[in-house]
Amino acid sequence: MKFTMTKIAAAAVLASAAMSAQAVDFSSMTVTGGTFAMAGAGGNFIVANLTSGLDLLAGNNQMINTNVLTAPETVEAPLFNFGFFGPVGAFLSDGSYMPYGGAAAGGSATAPTASGDFGGSITADLSAWTAYWNGTNFGQGGIATGTVDALGNYSVTWSSTVVGGAFDGMTGVWTMTGTVAAVPEASTYGMMLAGLGLVGFAVRRRKLMA
Repeated sequence: MKFTMTKIAAAAVLASAAMSAQAVDFSSMTVTGGTFAMAGAGGNFIVANLTSGLDLLAGNNQMINTNVLTAPETVEAPLFNFGFFGPVGAFLSDGSYMPYGGAAAGGSATAPTASGDFGGSITADLSAWTAYWNGTNFGQGGIATGTVDALGNYSVTWSSTVVGGAFDGMTGVWTMTGTVAAVPEASTYGMMLAGLGLVGFAVRRRKLMA
């Protein structure tokens, strides 16, 4: 009986490992919070008023922090305020999407993607991340790296140097926290089913021998 129980435990581990041991492409990357700092400008700013349920992997051309504009180039619910010349907005842009107006210098055309290991590391291409301030759009995207635990809670950071405008040459440093989800590949389903099958076989055999 001890040997049978060992097999059951091993099969359960196999089924669990099938879901978490290999790198996967994440299907969603929900944001719950984060921070922003700009080297050379001084101070840290809390990233607030994020769109409820924002998914960074939903594609380009989406608002990050609000869906409401009171007037052209006006941010009603900004990420934060500099305290002069108005608030800061943010969005994911392929270069054609300028929700706050301003110059056409948006983010990369690359659609956001992310992959990693549950209980390990995560890498996200957020090249399309764009910030708006005082009538100017700043490409603030980059390759975000960090960690994601077994439950899908992640923390990533990236930095991007501003090109042009009032903050030319300064570096924005971003951190984001939230949760990710992944759709298992077919091979993962196969490994999981094989593991569950072994569990069922071991349990059935144990009942027959009882």
